[in-house]
Amino acid sequence: MRKIGIIGYGNTGQFLCRKILTDPKYAAEFDLKFVWNRSMERLKAHRDTIPESLWLKGETLESAFQNYIQNDGEIDLIVEVAHPNVVRDCGGLFLEHADLYVASITALADANTENILREKANKNGVYLPSGAAWGIHDVQKMNQLGTLRGLHVTMRFNADALRLQEPLKSRLQTYIQSNTQEELVLYEGNVRDIAALAPNNVNTMTCLALAGSDLGLDGTQGCLIAQKEHDAHIIDIEVEGPNGFKVHTRRYNPAKKGAVTGDETYNSFLISLLKAKGQGAGVHFC
Repeated sequence: MRKIGIIGYGNTGQFLCRKILTDPKYAAEFDLKFVWNRSMERLKAHRDTIPESLWLKGETLESAFQNYIQNDGEIDLIVEVAHPNVVRDCGGLFLEHADLYVASITALADANTENILREKANKNGVYLPSGAAWGIHDVQKMNQLGTLRGLHVTMRFNADALRLQEPLKSRLQTYIQSNTQEELVLYEGNVRDIAALAPNNVNTMTCLALAGSDLGLDGTQGCLIAQKEHDAHIIDIEVEGPNGFKVHTRRYNPAKKGAVTGDETYNSFLISLLKAKGQGAGVHFC
């Protein structure tokens, strides 16, 4: 059994904890050692599910984790399902003691954070769940062969599911308050820039851009669209190779109104968690 700690107890964190604690298939794979959440009130509200003995406590996440380690706490895999800032601030520390599973992949759109993780992943590994990035291993293969010529990812969300930074946030609010039913193109350009403006929504874009590293975050093109028609996350991935080669896939993932993560993505995270092992140092897709 792998000793696992979960950072973040939002919808995804709750789903993973529930599976690990109650489903025999996952209970046989993982030994849950701790759970941390920025708001302790959320853990208190779920104390029947997550007993206080599992709460990682401290003034900051960094101090709470260091206290755990200093008291002979054992850990094999740390699962981040919280926010890119957690990866930025504590990712390097986590890697000194365990493998790190990063759900907030947009954290790596910051070049400094990516460099720190790659430097610190010299003993333990960074695992990036492919999630909604359909065909990511094919993109990776083309990249390794040197045949990747173009990569474009379009993501459509119900407007209520978008968590944006300015100036996109104001544009989105104006759109929500309007009577129009037409979709709104919020952004079209390189993935690095949109990752900073929509860090909670474009992990799929970032993951694909990292897999297609010859194009990378600056060469991979992303398009973010708000709509009112569907309570779903719709992702179109267009891949181009030599001599006119093209592949276009569409993923339609139903989601509860306002949910950042679609229903099927929770299960995808769970399966990726099973694969997050045995690769050693470096950065790996799972």
